Amino acid sequence: MNREREIISVRGRNKFVSDGFSYTFDKLSKDGLTSFWRCTNKDECKARLHTRNNEVVKLLNVHNHDASASSIEAAEIVTRIKARAVNTQECTSQVINECITGISQAAMASLPQLGALKKTVRRKRNEVNAAPPAPLNLQTLQIPDEFKMYAFDNGIEENFLLYDSGPEEMRILIFGRRQNLHILRSSDTFYGDGTFKTAPHLFSQIYTILGRLHGGVHPIIYALLPNKQGATYVRLFRALIELEPNFQPRSYSCDFEAAAITAFQGCFPDANIFGCYYHLTHNVKKKICELGLIQNYNNDANFSLRAKMVPALAFVPINDLENALDAISEALPDDLQPLVDWFEDNYIGRRNRRGLGRRPALFGPETWNLHQRVLDGEDRTNNYAEAAHRRLTIELGMEHPTIWKFIVALRKIQIARDVRYEQLLAGHQPSPKKRKYREIDNRISRLILNYNNDNILEFLRGIAHNYELH
Repeated sequence: MNREREIISVRGRNKFVSDGFSYTFDKLSKDGLTSFWRCTNKDECKARLHTRNNEVVKLLNVHNHDASASSIEAAEIVTRIKARAVNTQECTSQVINECITGISQAAMASLPQLGALKKTVRRKRNEVNAAPPAPLNLQTLQIPDEFKMYAFDNGIEENFLLYDSGPEEMRILIFGRRQNLHILRSSDTFYGDGTFKTAPHLFSQIYTILGRLHGGVHPIIYALLPNKQGATYVRLFRALIELEPNFQPRSYSCDFEAAAITAFQGCFPDANIFGCYYHLTHNVKKKICELGLIQNYNNDANFSLRAKMVPALAFVPINDLENALDAISEALPDDLQPLVDWFEDNYIGRRNRRGLGRRPALFGPETWNLHQRVLDGEDRTNNYAEAAHRRLTIELGMEHPTIWKFIVALRKIQIARDVRYEQLLAGHQPSPKKRKYREIDNRISRLILNYNNDNILEFLRGIAHNYELH
């Protein structure tokens, strides 16, 4: 049977296998679409092969030697051994035994000696573990080739460092799988968020962008940013456009980071931007702490319920926000009035002195209002990004790692991401929400379907019963 695929040579170069013959990569065509391969026995055989998208499109000359299926099978096993050495914590013998299970009798004689295979395992692990010293600054940071690559599909490698702005103080690095960039053009629903505690030394944050496709939400890129300035976010989003010119998001959910939102609006003016409700409740709780009311919130159930009615305004139709704000201002106790005032200033806009209109809010209601989104069955939160960052934190097991440890952890996580993507691509069901969250979703949907503006306070109280401030 004719099997066409790529493997890795002993020296780490890609090889292509077709009809029992192996070919070594030579070069790309001028347009970058066609790969040129030469027979592995280059000194004696003039056979050549052209491929496009891993399919043979042209065969030149005839081989002057026999095919060797056993040698190719042995080479594939060595490739698997290299990949397993890097991607697992198994002992050396276990790595080898797992990879040679089921080997044909013919290929046994073509395998390197056991001692050589053990050296291969140790050498591959040393390449990963023998990381360079931690860089002193971003200008002099040099990333070795082995930290720029990602091994997939039996050890075949591709670039994992998708973008590097170059040796400068405001340096930006973007990591991810190039094949996942197609999500940028295939989806129209995206999520973005930054995390700071696990950012490598010299970088301020990790900013992750995810996209929805095949019923799941997938991390597309992890960007290392030097700060939270608007100009830095603009550079990031322009780099994404450079990587995928057809990136045209319809919907973007993110945290309430004004600089990031402004930058995204400037780069993608047609996109609808939505603030994450989880982050909205987080900001409200942070303000409660600043106002010295956290003890009341933690120990007084009625006080807690009333405080949660403030962010519950997100579920009121935008046209009814004026009435809802008036109602809540009159109903809540005096010690919660500063919280209501703060919310009005930042998320609705303070009324002008003459009572005509409102001043622009930092985050207008169209950004955080959820009434229509719930009716349309769309997400209220950006928890997909939170989950991605939590997974990275668990893998790292520390704050502010070296950039080398960060890259190694990211590649390990990517392996599981690849598996999940293929499962969804094959038609598997997305992972269901936990039962308690499904029940909350159902209750909130019922409240919104039965919404009546004659009972706004009861509606807000009903919503407030269904969540906690984070």
